[in-house]
Amino acid sequence: MTNEEEGRPPKEQQEPAAQPEHTAQQEPEEDSDSQVQVTFSKPDFDQMTATALKVITNPVGFYQEMPKSGGLVDPLIFMVALAVLAGLLSAVLSIFGLGMSGAMAAGLAAVILIPVFAVIFGFIGAGIAFVIWKLMGSRENFETAFRCVAYTAAVAPVLTVLSIIPYIGSLVSGLWPMALLAVASIYVHGRAVQVSWGVFGALGVIMALMNVGAERATNQMSDSLEDFQRMMEQRNQ
Repeated sequence: MTNEEEGRPPKEQQEPAAQPEHTAQQEPEEDSDSQVQVTFSKPDFDQMTATALKVITNPVGFYQEMPKSGGLVDPLIFMVALAVLAGLLSAVLSIFGLGMSGAMAAGLAAVILIPVFAVIFGFIGAGIAFVIWKLMGSRENFETAFRCVAYTAAVAPVLTVLSIIPYIGSLVSGLWPMALLAVASIYVHGRAVQVSWGVFGALGVIMALMNVGAERATNQMSDSLEDFQRMMEQRNQ
């Protein structure tokens, strides 16, 4: 019995010796992880939907959990995808003569133009917000500012639907995005609550008044064109 017992430890010691070979065979798993990271930037519409809903329903929770870094690709794809959705909604509304466009051709053009303008003004808006946050004392970089601005695109489809309500849609489209940036200013950039709401609240009021003024001017121009067409038709008769 002693010989058998003495014969067991060497066998038990040989088994751990085989483990490094086993782990060596598992090293390629790191490559699979890297492949997952590469493909992560591909559009994940389920994730985009969940993100958009959280921005709309719980902006405080979203900006508290939003990573401050991670690249510009994911927020840029999110912004473009939501802009495309807003463009499609605008095209559908234009078929029924709703919305600010009121014309099918303009609605179809919105599918292309809205994402393009979203990208252009997204970077411009992020640059302006970055400067504002720097003046407010934030130490975050441009990437963080861009991510904060890009995710406000979550409200774009909702604002497109609200645009069918005269002037109300224009007011909300000016106030809502600035309110989100105020929340981001507090929970991402660590700025004071009163200062954040004061700065971005004032900007929201300015944007809302500008939107209302633009809508009013557009309506007056449309009425003038209609009156001109009627006058020309009467002369031709």
